[in-house]
Amino acid sequence: MQDATRITWELEQRRLIGEVLVDYSVYVDRNDPETLVQAVFAENGVFELGSRHAVVGRDNLRMMFAKTLAAFTRTSHHLSNVRVVFDSDTSAQSTAYVYAWHLSSEDGRRMEVWGRYSDRMKLTDVGWRIANRRLTVVGSEGWADPPFELAERYDNPVNAPSPVIARI
Repeated sequence: MQDATRITWELEQRRLIGEVLVDYSVYVDRNDPETLVQAVFAENGVFELGSRHAVVGRDNLRMMFAKTLAAFTRTSHHLSNVRVVFDSDTSAQSTAYVYAWHLSSEDGRRMEVWGRYSDRMKLTDVGWRIANRRLTVVGSEGWADPPFELAERYDNPVNAPSPVIARI
């Protein structure tokens, strides 16, 4: 059994990590790459673009977000199903489901993404930061050629049995 001090510490760290995850959405939706990379990512933070490419370091992240966000006049990111698992007192894994709405600056088209963020979090001298973020998606709408990697999902069972449903 954990003592009350440890439980309180973990609850506070989960809250602080949750704030970082929300800050990502706030700064992306505000179109503020400078604050985003400083307040959310570790100095050598990584954003994985699928399983074979990544943007590494705050300078490159700042440029990536500035370029990406320039394609939209508005965005709105929403998180849910946040889970945090501690590896140590200074390292944690987090996952969060994301719904992201975008309005294209080119033609006003709505573009939507449903997916998951998988993050490796690091406790730095200035608080929790994302050391590594990977986005995978379960679906998207409005993208001509979606640049996303699909989230893992098990195959459906063959001839799945039906349950017995009783009247109570």
